[in-house]
Amino acid sequence: MPPELSWNPIRYIRSMLEDGRPTLDDVLAQAPAFGLKHFELYNPLLMSRAPSYLEAVREALTKNGLTLSQLTCAPDFTHPQESERQRHFDDMLLNLETAHRLGAPNVRVTTGCEYPGVPRDDGVRWCVEWLKRLAERAEPKGIVLALENHYRDRRWTSNDFAFHADVYLDVWKRLEDTPVRANFDVSNQIMVNENPLQILHAVKHRLAHVHANDRLTGSYQHTVVGEGRVDWEATFRVLREVNYTGFISLEDGTGAGDEGTRKSLAFLQAKIAQFYGQRVM
Repeated sequence: MPPELSWNPIRYIRSMLEDGRPTLDDVLAQAPAFGLKHFELYNPLLMSRAPSYLEAVREALTKNGLTLSQLTCAPDFTHPQESERQRHFDDMLLNLETAHRLGAPNVRVTTGCEYPGVPRDDGVRWCVEWLKRLAERAEPKGIVLALENHYRDRRWTSNDFAFHADVYLDVWKRLEDTPVRANFDVSNQIMVNENPLQILHAVKHRLAHVHANDRLTGSYQHTVVGEGRVDWEATFRVLREVNYTGFISLEDGTGAGDEGTRKSLAFLQAKIAQFYGQRVM
């Protein structure tokens, strides 16, 4: 089986959060027009955790022939105050229940923010401790925690504590004996002129989900997939080497509108056909 494509339409997130447009229903209805069967849902786009509301979201997914590849969350487990780390943990317990109700197999997690004055050793220790606790609660629900080599959540004012590869890999090594797996972002390291393949090689045997996007070196702005600096040949060689058959989710953040989405999906389809011998969608 080849990997399956999913869609995370981050080009809409700001307007959805600030103006309520388009609505989540609108975006879910758009996905089938791109030939998609899977959707990645950014958790803050949910207006409520009430069971009746979540049931309505699940019905909208079903109506559009969609299943979730991932519920994308951003806990902050490096906050200097333990009470805040506990608050984020408690909130994530509710997010696990949300993911379970919506049928999401994966929940994207982060280490937390980079805070001035927090020593690296403390940040690593704290986030590992809380991620381990959270994984213990996720596993009985059949949910996988997927730790991303992340840049910055849209609600944050500082970068991710583990944005740089050396810090992420330090955290990753301490989670080797846990159920925590990886959400690999193919281009985040390019923003700081690091090689994303360094992380992919480290996490390749424990991949749960892949964020597909593209960038130019040093740039936050996404390009159409295939028009940036991501080494797609090398990336897909590694995915094929480990027979990765999970989700590849298009992080759709270009300024190229629907045409950019179609070009990016077509590029990813072609790469899957090249390396796995069959097309998807």
